[in-house]
Amino acid sequence: MSAPGDEAVVGLVDEPPDARGSADCATLSDGASASLDVNPFVGEGGAYASVRPAYPGEAVAALIDAARRARGVDASGRDGSLRAADIGAGTGKMSELLARAGAVVDAVEPSGAMRAQASSIPGVTWRAGVAEETTLPDAVFDIVVFAQSWHWVDPERAGVEAARILAPGGVLGIVWNQMDVSIPWVHRLTRIMRSGDVHRPDRPPTPGGGFAPMRLTQVAWQDVMTPEQILTLGTTRSSYIRSTPAGRERMQANLRWYLYEHLGYAPGQDIAIPYTTLVWLTHL
Repeated sequence: MSAPGDEAVVGLVDEPPDARGSADCATLSDGASASLDVNPFVGEGGAYASVRPAYPGEAVAALIDAARRARGVDASGRDGSLRAADIGAGTGKMSELLARAGAVVDAVEPSGAMRAQASSIPGVTWRAGVAEETTLPDAVFDIVVFAQSWHWVDPERAGVEAARILAPGGVLGIVWNQMDVSIPWVHRLTRIMRSGDVHRPDRPPTPGGGFAPMRLTQVAWQDVMTPEQILTLGTTRSSYIRSTPAGRERMQANLRWYLYEHLGYAPGQDIAIPYTTLVWLTHL
């Protein structure tokens, strides 16, 4: 997978003066930096599975329903459970939901650190691989899903690879969970975390492989976290993982100030965070 091409990284605004500085986005200078530049999640500290949000049921249903409709149009001798490939599967949040919805899932993830955090779920088979070369067989999958991973891939090559492994008429789904940045306090939170949650609904993905035009389903929902969980969430962002120790502490200091002092939350208090999930769907 390539470095991200469309993930927005934005600066800090109005944070306390002692928490600002020019080192926020400095990268590591030791031998780990080369691996982190290719895939920063090789350096993720183990919190990803516990604090990253899952996906709302309506988003998963949109994927499953699209795959079922596609099989109904062009079954090509297929029967039994839907087959899904979850590419850039991370710790398996989407893979688990697809399996619980009845699909048989091949989860492809390049980072051993991510795969190590995955739960053992019946119906999910884990594979090391990348979006552009999954090593999966030709023409067998009803749906190929990129959940929170498309911005890491080469869209032309990843699209061609998805087209190769999809069965005739199969569906490509590209999914993004993002905090609802139309709400000012949430927008500021994402800026402090440098979270890149700015995938616009008027800019569909552009995969290679000869797919039909994309269509969009949006799902509004809320995730509930404590301030401490939000602080941990910040440590799972690629910008944090790639940063220097000083840059990491600066981001955490900004978050502590924003959550506890500016917004006035108490330790352990529940915070409802509005999200929007974008589900882009297309087919061969």
